[in-house]
Amino acid sequence: MSSNTPPALRPQHNGWSPERQQRFLDHLALHGSVAAAARAAGMTRQSAYWLRHQPHAWEFAQAWDAALADTGRWIEDMALDRLLDGEAEVLEREGVVVAVRRRPADVRLLLFHLNRLERRKSEALQNRNRPDSSQVAKLRAELRALAAMPEKGQPVPPIFAGG
Repeated sequence: MSSNTPPALRPQHNGWSPERQQRFLDHLALHGSVAAAARAAGMTRQSAYWLRHQPHAWEFAQAWDAALADTGRWIEDMALDRLLDGEAEVLEREGVVVAVRRRPADVRLLLFHLNRLERRKSEALQNRNRPDSSQVAKLRAELRALAAMPEKGQPVPPIFAGG
């Protein structure tokens, strides 16, 4: 188990103990697969998504997002490796490896995943540059105050006087 366990991983009535949640998150960060991470935690994919969407488990949802934050790079690296080297197919006879051959990768699937990652990055960049509602409200208030600024010799509104 990771030493950076989020403090708010609480026991759940459906078996999602803090240890299982952390096992899920650790596996998710390594492999990027919700289904595989749920299996590693001894739970189902559906129950993982259920927990993620519970209001009382928002810390788990944040940890989930953080676990997936770096998988894009991992998936890109894996996709490039498979594209360049193909996939290894191990041939066995009576439990003994007799050969390893390389099969070409499914290029369409790899391109689909790479395009998906690119879209996610683009959306994240757009969302990062988009001001939140409190910033918009503050900017509107400043613009209104500017529009209502008095002529020369009139008192300056407090927002511009530093008060």
